[in-house]
Amino acid sequence: MGTIWTPKLNAFHGPKYLRIFEAIEDAIQCGALADGEKLPPQRQLADRLGVTIGTVTRGYAQAEQKGLVEARVGAGTYVKPQFKPSRSEQQVNFATCQQPLTNQIGALSEALTQLAKDPHKLSVLLGYHPNPLPEQQFVFHQWLSKRGIIQSSEDLLFTHGAQQGIYVTLNGLLKPGDTLLHEENCYPGIRLAAQQLGLNSIGVPLTHDGLDLDTLVKLVIEHQPKIIYLTLNNQNPTCIQYSDAQRETLLDLAQQHDFYIIEDDVNYCLPGEWKAPLWNLSLSRKSSNSPHRVIYLSSLSKLFSGGLRQGFLLIPEHLKPQIKLALHSQCWMISPLNIELATQLISTKSLMGDRDNLIAQRQQLCIEMSERLGLKHRWRGLTGWLQLKSPVKAHHVVTSLASTGILIRNGDDFDNHDNFIRLSIGGANSNAEFEASILAIESCILTLTQNAYSVM
Repeated sequence: MGTIWTPKLNAFHGPKYLRIFEAIEDAIQCGALADGEKLPPQRQLADRLGVTIGTVTRGYAQAEQKGLVEARVGAGTYVKPQFKPSRSEQQVNFATCQQPLTNQIGALSEALTQLAKDPHKLSVLLGYHPNPLPEQQFVFHQWLSKRGIIQSSEDLLFTHGAQQGIYVTLNGLLKPGDTLLHEENCYPGIRLAAQQLGLNSIGVPLTHDGLDLDTLVKLVIEHQPKIIYLTLNNQNPTCIQYSDAQRETLLDLAQQHDFYIIEDDVNYCLPGEWKAPLWNLSLSRKSSNSPHRVIYLSSLSKLFSGGLRQGFLLIPEHLKPQIKLALHSQCWMISPLNIELATQLISTKSLMGDRDNLIAQRQQLCIEMSERLGLKHRWRGLTGWLQLKSPVKAHHVVTSLASTGILIRNGDDFDNHDNFIRLSIGGANSNAEFEASILAIESCILTLTQNAYSVM
């Protein structure tokens, strides 16, 4: 006989089947549903909730795909025994920028199922293809066009994640000893790539709307760089978005001083936060006297999941031979099987599901927390950048939270020593865990503040 457990769907958000799934997940985590316990029969639960049996079936299927429950033929649906780490092993990861896990497992399962039904396509994908398959390029071209990015299929080059895209671009266009300019506080991977290639990497200070242009001009004149690496839409870690005036000036400087801009657009933005890339503006300026000055770089890692290492580049025609040669020197081909999974995902609504709404809700809770604490803060997409008030120190907050299983980043990790912390809001497994973690972060900062003043 099934349990009398009945979820309260108004405590969750999104389509009703996802609310049922989230309620199951939440009930298992808090112990309301124990290992081995039988869930209510689907028809019975549908009657209690006033929904269709199909809605309950989809909710149960989502929970089964995530490994929370198992359906036994003729016997019903049961909670699978869950691995429960010790208290010291439990962690909520606010340190790594990642999407919350919602529909990704189900979407990927569906993509794999559809691919398995097409043996002819599989036979093609299992061969060697040193160049991208035209049909895969076309699907990405259509998807990017819908997002407002102007390009053709031939502009596209695929990579194993955005980091490889960065590396092959630098490797193809620069030589050891050349200077690479980048934002002063930036994604650590760019420094690592520069170091590995023997480049002279120099950071440019940031302002509230982009680079410190006066300093940039001085560095450009002094070092004559061939490449500048920038994250214009959502600067990592500061969440700055470059202004329209900055973008225009950057292209003017690129033309005047003969350098190219790598525009890294990997970091996720909410739909209302995102701006069309500098690539578009550069393309509109292109002429015989003004060549295309932007290399556009992105990936599905921050849109879908970090494990889907599908990166892509948009490259001006005259730079393609050098960058393609650098790519082939690293790996003869990018897996067409991986690209095919990516094309299937971007061709449906499954890529984002309802995550935009979930992220917006989480972001708002974080903004409210920052306001209550009276901190200087900036939020965009999955990330927040908060400056703590003296006498509280960033490393004290990071260490104290880590001892309770909550991981965040110190601004020092990005060469910023002005007492900032960075929070990434996708790592919590459920809304309940997320809200509890935000309260714990707020409580930690308040406690450290009070303790610091008490001993002064």
